[in-house]
Amino acid sequence: MKRTGSTIIMAGALLFLAMPLMAQKVVKLSDIQKSQQKAQAAQIQTINDGVAVQSDGKQPATAQQPGNVPLTCTWNETDHDFGTSILHQKPASATFTITNKGNGPVTINEVTTSCGCTASKYTKEPIKPGETGTVTLTYDSKITGFFTKSAIVKMNDGQKYVLTIKGTVQKAEN
Repeated sequence: MKRTGSTIIMAGALLFLAMPLMAQKVVKLSDIQKSQQKAQAAQIQTINDGVAVQSDGKQPATAQQPGNVPLTCTWNETDHDFGTSILHQKPASATFTITNKGNGPVTINEVTTSCGCTASKYTKEPIKPGETGTVTLTYDSKITGFFTKSAIVKMNDGQKYVLTIKGTVQKAEN
C-alpha cells in the first residue's frame, strides 16, 4: 500500500482531534492575572509574617521568625491606587516618601519588585534622622486590565517594608 504526504497529514489531524479535550488546555488572560494576584498576595503575607513560604504555600520546617526590629521610619503611604487613570503603553509611576524617625542614619539597601514589569528607583544615600528619602515604583503598562504589584524595601537596620501599587490599565483610543 502506497502512502502519500497528505495521508500522513490527515492521520496526524485525526490523532489531534481524537485527543481528550482536557489535554487541549486553553489558558485565558484572566486566569493568568488571577494566578499572579494569588502569588503576590502570598509574597506580601510572607513579608508581613516574617516567615519564609515555599511556592506551594507550605511553610518549610527550617523557617525562623526574625527578631523584633523596632520601626525607625514612617511612610507617607504604603499603598498607591492609580484607579483607572493609566493608559495602555504609558508607564505609571508612584513615589513613596520615607521619613527617618530614629536616632541614627538609615539606608535603603535594596528594593525588590514582585514582577519584571515594575521598576524601582530609590534614595541611595543615608537618610539622617528627621530627613526623608524616596522610593519610586514604575509600572510598565503593556497589558490592559487590573494589576497589583508590590516591592519589598530592605533597610540597613534590618527593617523591611512592603509597598504596593495597583490600578486598571485602560485601552488607549486611536
